[in-house]
Amino acid sequence: MKTQLINLITKITLLNAMLLVTLVASAQGQSLAYKVRANIPFDFTVGEKKLPAGQYSIGRAQRSDDIAISITDVDGHTKAIRLTNATVTLHPKGKSTLVFHRYGDRYFLFQVWPAGGSVGREFPVSASERAQRQLAKNSGVAQNLQCETVTIAAVLQ
Repeated sequence: MKTQLINLITKITLLNAMLLVTLVASAQGQSLAYKVRANIPFDFTVGEKKLPAGQYSIGRAQRSDDIAISITDVDGHTKAIRLTNATVTLHPKGKSTLVFHRYGDRYFLFQVWPAGGSVGREFPVSASERAQRQLAKNSGVAQNLQCETVTIAAVLQ
């Protein structure tokens, strides 16, 4: 009886260890450990910083986690670093994507999704985007100021 109990505990421990390894590997694959590269065809805002249209790489600012996201230009110069929050989807996309909020001709980076990832990163709404939202809300007539979502496909780097 004692031997059976020890065997059962051993099997449960091994099963838990295998499950933990699988979860960690899966989470790594869905993170921004690998940068996402995209050609953004319009000027956009990250936080309070306005960036010109062009090619950018977006990924971890620190090696250990996805909380701080770095946006760099093609020359490797950091253009912005912002804190993000995790966001989850039940329907992962096959390609890496960037999601923007658009108000008229102003674009605000909203989310970054790695290819196949069910966990993405979301940027907090900045003061300038809140002001733009308020302007859109107050000007009920101006249809072009309403918030639209714009998605751009990106590639892993």
